[in-house]
Amino acid sequence: MNRLLLERIMPIAEHEKEETATEMRSLKARFEADMEALYRLLVTYESLMKSQDEQSGTVDLLMSQYREKMRDLLKRQIETQQLVVTQSRNRYHLAQERLLGKVVEEKKYVTLHEKASQQEVAATKATEQSFIDELAVIHHGKGK
Repeated sequence: MNRLLLERIMPIAEHEKEETATEMRSLKARFEADMEALYRLLVTYESLMKSQDEQSGTVDLLMSQYREKMRDLLKRQIETQQLVVTQSRNRYHLAQERLLGKVVEEKKYVTLHEKASQQEVAATKATEQSFIDELAVIHHGKGK
């Protein structure tokens, strides 16, 4: 690839990498929020279980049924939130992989650009050396 084409491609690759990084940061924040929600549900469930254990002998049947429903509801919410956390974590990991791919792609273009620049410098130096050699031959030839 020539250097000018690479100079056009590199900003596009940089932009794609930045978009992917932004997406990954938002997915990470979402994952952390989902984890926090799961933690709160687990703490609530644990508190409920502890209070029910402490009051197990002093509660009437109606209250016992209500607590059982609350416990079942919390269990379902926890299970649902666990699925949400799993999906959120998977999305976050996929975004990390996409970002890694974009970083590698950008690095490839940067490396190609550097090689193209080095080749141009080498070609320019070779041309300059050729002109210097011709001048030396011409100058040396006049001296004879």
